[in-house]
Amino acid sequence: MNEPRLIILQPTPYCNIDCTYCYLGHRDDRRLMSGAVVAAVRDKLLARLSPDAAPAIVWHAGEPTAAPIAWYEHAYAALRPAAPAHASFAMQSNGIAIDDRWIDLFRRTGTNVSLSIDGPERFHDARRRTRNGKPTWKLAMRGLRRMQDAGYSPRVITVLHPDGLSRAEEYFAFYRDNGIGEVSFSIDEFEGANRASSFAGRDWKAEVSGFIVSVMERAYADGYPLHVREVERIAQAMAGMPMAGNEQVDPWAAIVVAADGGVSTFSPEFMEVAAPAYGNFVFGNILDGGLDDFARGEHFRRAAREIAAGLEACRSECRYFQVCGGGSPVNKFCERGRLDATETEFCRLTTQTAADALMGFLARRASALPKNIKPFDRSPLGGERYVIAN
Repeated sequence: MNEPRLIILQPTPYCNIDCTYCYLGHRDDRRLMSGAVVAAVRDKLLARLSPDAAPAIVWHAGEPTAAPIAWYEHAYAALRPAAPAHASFAMQSNGIAIDDRWIDLFRRTGTNVSLSIDGPERFHDARRRTRNGKPTWKLAMRGLRRMQDAGYSPRVITVLHPDGLSRAEEYFAFYRDNGIGEVSFSIDEFEGANRASSFAGRDWKAEVSGFIVSVMERAYADGYPLHVREVERIAQAMAGMPMAGNEQVDPWAAIVVAADGGVSTFSPEFMEVAAPAYGNFVFGNILDGGLDDFARGEHFRRAAREIAAGLEACRSECRYFQVCGGGSPVNKFCERGRLDATETEFCRLTTQTAADALMGFLARRASALPKNIKPFDRSPLGGERYVIAN
């Protein structure tokens, strides 16, 4: 069985805001992960990993800061001693509740924090609202400022919508002027509780790719070191550097443990998908068994078999496979109703646009590349492949 590279733990399903595109179907549920579930994660998951394992353990989905700090004190006391030495802890947060007490917890526990901020105020507030309909941008920015003042440089995740794609300069100015050095672009997805993506109805691939290229061009022109996570990951693959692979298509490479102890694997968002034929992608409960038990279950075996078939279909059909690794099973299922499908709209508007943006940027800048950057081969995408020469 594969060693997990990603372990997502859900302290609570509850979220303190109400984003219009949220895929979470139970964000009104205020339950907390019990001490018994935490202990089972420790004993049945972390304690059984090899000493050389290096999983990223992420608090995520709903809003992790909706759980009390005291809860985390107990959870870290249980989990940290059992985790391998190279494991890392992280949190994905909307930033609204972050104050000095939270920052002290992050510092003491070595927790990396990423913030969800959808770019400039008018785009963020169009869809990320409080539960009584008020804007959240200033609250999220307050959390960002507090972390920066404490010496942190959190990565920002920005969800894109069509109405922002012609405003790349505005987005870039937002990142530059607010000292944000690393951004990850996602899209409004048809997934889980979000039953209607704003990208539905036409092909937005060229516009999304153009947006990313424009952001990169502005950063280049300004000399601002803005790291676009998806583009840099693809650049590493095209330069011949080893990649971790696609944990969404490897059984147990990504593991999700919900607040009630339910366990899933493959795509983390599977926890929010209604699919009785696959047991709703909950393959067991950590209170009742372990991964070996769950791997023998009928629902798991069916999902694994069909995901593997989809992986091979992507490998044989898609020119982006080398920088993608088989796509996202949850998007295949939500968009196309099957796990053995190939291309999805999510794939076109994330991996493919990032790859196209990188190739477009390099094509524009080939004459301006530093002298120690040399094209040495053709990339899997049909363009030049670059390497830093010694």
